[in-house]
Amino acid sequence: MKEVDREAYLTRYGERYERFGYDPRTLGWGAGGRQELRFAALAGIAGERREGSVLDVGCGFADLEPWLEQAGWRGSYTGVDIVPVLLEEARRQRPGVEVHLCDVTSEDPPGGPFDYVFASGVFNARLEGEGNEDYLRAALARLFSLARVGVAIDFMTTLVDFQHPGAWHTDPAWALREAQDLTRRVTLRHDYLPYEFCLYLYRDAEIEHSRYARSPGGARSPHE
Repeated sequence: MKEVDREAYLTRYGERYERFGYDPRTLGWGAGGRQELRFAALAGIAGERREGSVLDVGCGFADLEPWLEQAGWRGSYTGVDIVPVLLEEARRQRPGVEVHLCDVTSEDPPGGPFDYVFASGVFNARLEGEGNEDYLRAALARLFSLARVGVAIDFMTTLVDFQHPGAWHTDPAWALREAQDLTRRVTLRHDYLPYEFCLYLYRDAEIEHSRYARSPGGARSPHE
C-alpha cells in the first residue's frame, strides 16, 4: 500500500473510532447482524470442517475470534491490522487475543503458517496512490501464499444500483478471473448480502468429479 493510501486508511479508522468507539460502525459496518453474516460467509470455505489455524487480515477489533469460538471452531486465531487503535481496543475487549500490528503485503505475519486466511472489508476503499486492481491483484497473490488450505475474502460488488464515490466496488467477474490465475478451485458467493460477494481460493487445485457429483438421493452420479 502506498504511503498516501496508508495515511488515509489510518485517518479514516482513527476518526471513526473517536466518534463511535468499540462499535461495528468504526469498521464501516452497519448494524443488524451484517458483520455476523460476513463471518459466516468467510468460514464457509471450510464447509462442515470447523478446525484449523486462521489468520484474520484487517482484523479490526478481532470480533471474528469469539464468533469462531461460538461456531465451534477448533484451532488457533491470529489477527493482524495496520491501525494501532483498533488493536488496542481488541486487546481490551479480549485479553490474551493474538493480534499484531502488521501489513501482510510487505511483512510476514507472526504465528504462521496458517490453514486459512480470511480478509473482510479490507479492499473496499478507493485508493489514490495506485490503482485498486493492481493492488488487489498483488494482495490476492500474497494472501494466497500465506494459506495452507485456502483464502476467503469479501468485496463490495459492482452489481449494485449505487456506488459511494469514496468506495471501491470490485467486479465479480474480474475477481474470479484473477483468482483463477492462482488456482483452478475457486468459489464465488454472491448470495448472502445484496451488495457484497465472497471469494474462496483453495490451495488444493485438483478438481475431482467424485467430490461433488451426487444424485439427489445422495448416491454417486452415474457419470463418475
